[in-house]
Order: sequence, then structure tokens, then C-alpha cells
Amino acid sequence: MEWSLNTGIGKTGVVLAALVAIAMCVLSLIYHPVEIAPIQYGLCLPSPDSWNIDPIWSWAVNAVLIGLISLLAYLINKSYNFIRTTEPVFQALFLIMACSSPWYTQSINTSVLLCVANVVCMGIIFGTYKTRNATQQMFTLGIVVGIGSMFQYAFLPMAFVYLLWSLFMKVLRVKETLAFIIGILCPYWIILGIGWLHISDFHFPSITPLFTLTGDFSDFFVLLAGIALAAVIGFIVTLINSIKLYAGNSKVNAMNLCISTLGAACVVCIIVDYDNIMAYVTSLYLACALQMGNICALWNPKMPWLVSALPAACYVGIFVCSMIF
Repeated sequence: MEWSLNTGIGKTGVVLAALVAIAMCVLSLIYHPVEIAPIQYGLCLPSPDSWNIDPIWSWAVNAVLIGLISLLAYLINKSYNFIRTTEPVFQALFLIMACSSPWYTQSINTSVLLCVANVVCMGIIFGTYKTRNATQQMFTLGIVVGIGSMFQYAFLPMAFVYLLWSLFMKVLRVKETLAFIIGILCPYWIILGIGWLHISDFHFPSITPLFTLTGDFSDFFVLLAGIALAAVIGFIVTLINSIKLYAGNSKVNAMNLCISTLGAACVVCIIVDYDNIMAYVTSLYLACALQMGNICALWNPKMPWLVSALPAACYVGIFVCSMIF
């Protein structure tokens, strides 16, 4: 088929993005290995960043999880059609963004695992719109937060995000709220009840806001540049998309509000919790990529391939900088 400037990236673009993402993962492993210090950021169990797994297997599983996030987002959109376009912008863009830094591709890490949890919970909550009984789904979301927070406290802010999601889906009632709270507490109740852990094993992390730091940011400059770019693009595109979403289908609007809330929460957590900054970045990239996908659905740009090509080029450039510096 003849290609023109007015066509989208199509399946070819997704395949190309996947190949570029794989190449970035391989190159960062071979030429720019990152020493990630063991972090004890779980409330009672070791963080995923400190799991003692063979480096190659850890890298391979993490790469598969990044691909799985893109696939799950595609399947959720196929089921609920919250981004009404066949143009696979968000799948391709997310793969490039998520693989643009060795900090997220070197090994199994909290950032990717939290994003997996978020996309799974997104799929669960989207199926509850205006249902009379969503206690099972809310309990499941609570379980995700409870188990996740044992290993990494970054899951705890997601509890507020998921409650907002249930509000947007019009299922936030007393019994659903109680089911959600019980779901969070259930894993802790079990491990304390069977004597696996004791109260003395619990510890609470210290929070260091971004704007209170006075140290040298040079080591993380490229990383922060990628985060700032996603935050700015996501904010601008969310505002642009909201113009048409507000007057559109209420269910589609509610689902896109969930995406916007996730992105906003990640930005807030990055600012408030700088010490744990990397935990929220992959979820921010997912929210940003989904918003970019909506540009094609809502505004039908004349050259839709630019919607993914320009940001992708920026993040490939960020990857190159991370390899050099």
C-alpha cells in the first residue's frame, strides 16, 4: 500500500517501535549497565529493586512485562473503546518511552510492576461502570494495593487513585468502599495472623520532597528530562482532549478521567516523594501515551504519524544522551 504524509503509523509503526524498544533494552544492558542500589521501600518486605534474581533473567522478565503493559492497554481499549481510533499510537509510543532509560529496563523494578498493577486495575474498574454491585472488583483492587505496599510503599498512593476511579465509574458506595479497605488490610491480617511477620518488622519510609533538595542533579539530569517532558506533554494534551471529551459520551469521558487522574497522581508523587521518584515514572509514561493516542481519536490530525513520531524521536534522543552521559 502506498504511504503518504496523511496516513498513520499502522501495524508497521508498532512493529518498528517494538524493534527500537528491544534494541534500546539490549544496548542499555550491554553498554550502559546501571548499578541500582538495594532499596528497602516496602512496608514489611524487600522492594522488587532488591530481589536477588539472575541479572539476565531479571532483565528479560522486565522487558516482557513492558511489552505486556502495552498489550494489556491495547486489549482494554479493544474491550471498552475509550480511545476511539484504530491508529496504534499509544502502544508504539509507550514502548519507546518505557525503554528510553536503563533505569527501567535493567532489571525487574517497582516502576514497571506498579504500571502492570495499574493497567490491570484499570481493566477491572472500567468493567464496573454504573453496576449495582462492584464489591468484588473493589476488593480485588484493595488486594493489589495491600500486597503491593508490602513490597513498595508507592502502591499506597494508588489507593486514592483507585477510589477516584470508582467515583468516576459511579460505583463508589459504602459497601464498595468497605470492600476496598478490607482488601487492603487482608494481606496484612493474614501475614500477621500466621506469624510470618510481626509488628516489629514493619517500618515507614521517610519522604523527601523534590523542592527541598539542594544536591547535585547531574547524575539524574537525563532521567529528569524524560520525566519533565512526559509531564508537560501529558498536561497540555489532557487539556486539549478535555475540550471534546467533556461534551462526549459520559462513559468514555469517565474512563479518560481515570487516565488523567493516574497521570496527575504520578506527577504529584514524583514531586512529593523524590527519593522514590522512579517508582512512578512508567505509569506516568503510560498515562501520557494514552493521552497522545486520544489526539488521533478526537482531533483527526492531518498527519497522524507525527503524533507518535515526534515524541518517540525525543525519547530516542533521551536514550542516546543516557548512553553518552
